[in-house]
Amino acid sequence: MQVALYARVSTPNQQQEGTIASQVQSLHLYIQQQGWGLLPMHEYIDEGVSGARLDRPALDRLRDGAHRGEFDAVVVLAPDRLARNYAHQWLLIEEFEKLQVQWIFLQNPFGDTPQGKLLTQMQGMMAEYERAQIHERTRRGRLEKARRGEFIPWAYRCYGYRYLPKRHGCAPQVVIEPEEAEVVRQLYRALVEEQASCRQLTKRLNEARTPTPSGKNQVWQPATVRTILTNLVYTGRARYNYRQPVLPKSRKADETQIRYLKTGRSYRSPQDWVWSEAPALITPELFEKAYLQLQRNAEAARKMYQPTSRRYLLRTLVKCGECGLGMGASHQRSACKKYEYLYYECKGHTPLTCGRVTKCLSRRVRADRLDAVVWQSLSELLCTPTVIPQLHRTWAQAKQQNLTTLTTQHAQVLQRKQRVERQVQRLVDAYQAEVITLSE
Repeated sequence: MQVALYARVSTPNQQQEGTIASQVQSLHLYIQQQGWGLLPMHEYIDEGVSGARLDRPALDRLRDGAHRGEFDAVVVLAPDRLARNYAHQWLLIEEFEKLQVQWIFLQNPFGDTPQGKLLTQMQGMMAEYERAQIHERTRRGRLEKARRGEFIPWAYRCYGYRYLPKRHGCAPQVVIEPEEAEVVRQLYRALVEEQASCRQLTKRLNEARTPTPSGKNQVWQPATVRTILTNLVYTGRARYNYRQPVLPKSRKADETQIRYLKTGRSYRSPQDWVWSEAPALITPELFEKAYLQLQRNAEAARKMYQPTSRRYLLRTLVKCGECGLGMGASHQRSACKKYEYLYYECKGHTPLTCGRVTKCLSRRVRADRLDAVVWQSLSELLCTPTVIPQLHRTWAQAKQQNLTTLTTQHAQVLQRKQRVERQVQRLVDAYQAEVITLSE
C-alpha cells in the first residue's frame, strides 16, 4: 500500500526543540513495520503553523495529492496534529473518505476514545444538518425562480421543445422543434380520430423509424407514447411543484440495492402548484378528447379480456425464459374448427409493439399443460406445509450469499480501478517531470 505522512508543529519553539523530527521518525518507523511504501515527495510537513487554520502549505499539497490519487492512506501521529478544530477534522476526514483515502492515527485513533466517539457523532449531526440546509435552500430557490419564470424544469427533456439557457443577461427561453411537434400532433390526431391504442401508435412510430425522444434507444416504448398523450404542457400550460416523493405502496426492487427509498409520487395541494406558460402544440379541446379516448381504450381492453380470463390460471404471471418479457394469453382453433387450444405467448413475438428491436425466438406454451404442472406442484406444497419454511430459509441464504458476493466483487473492482488511476497519474507526473520520454 502506498501511503503519505503528515506532521505539524504550531510554534517556532517546538520547531527548534525538534518535535517535528520526533514525529517524522515515529511515522517512518511505523510505516516500515507495516511494510508500506512511502515516496519522499509524499512527506508533508508544516513547521510553525497553527492547527486552528486550514490554509497550510503542506496540508494543501496533501489534499491536492489525494485528489490526484497518489496514495491510499495518510499516516498522522494524532488527530490534533491534523487540526485543532473538531469541525476542521470532520471536514478533512469526510473529504478524504470521498476520495477513498484512509486516515491512520498512531495515537488516540477515532473510535477508541471519548474524543473519537464525540467526533463520530458530530460528523453525523453536521452532515445531516448540511444536507438538510442545502436541500431546503435549493428547494426555496427553485420555487422562487419558477414563480418569476426563470426556472423551466419541464423544458429540459420535453419532447417537441428545445430549451435555450440563460445567456448574456437574457432569461431562458423555450422554442418549438418543428419535426418533433408534428409527431406530437399526429399522435393526438390518430388517438382521437382513429381510436388507436398506445401499442398501435408505438408500432407505427417504430415502422416509420421515427427518432426517439432521447436518441439513445432504437425503438419507442408504449409508456413513452402514453406520457406524451397525457402531458398537459402541449396545451400551453406547464406546472411545477405539483408532485412530491413518497414511499411506494409496493416495490419490485430490493431496498438494499437502491439509494433513495421514496421512489413513489403523490400530488400536492393545488394551491401549491406553480403554473407557467408554454408554446402550445395542440388545443385544450383536443387534449380533453384524447384523455377521454385513453379511458375508453382502457375500458375496452378490460371488457375484451374478461370473457377468456377464467380459462387461464397463470394469466399475467408467466415470464418468458428467453427475453424476460411477460407472456400473454392467446388461443387458436384447429383446421376443422372443432377444437380450441389455449397458449401462453411471449409478447416479444411482435417486437415493434413492445419496444424491442429483434423478435423473441421462444415457442408458445400450451396453457392447459403448464397450468396442470403448476397446480399439482402447488397442491403438493400445501399438503406438506413444513416444506415452506425450509424453502424460505434456502431462498434467504441464497439471496444473502449473492449479496455478499456482489459486495465483495464491487469492492475488488473499485480497488483495481483506483490502482490503475494512480498508476496512470504517476506515469503522467513522471513524463511531466521529464523522468521518462513519450515513447517510454
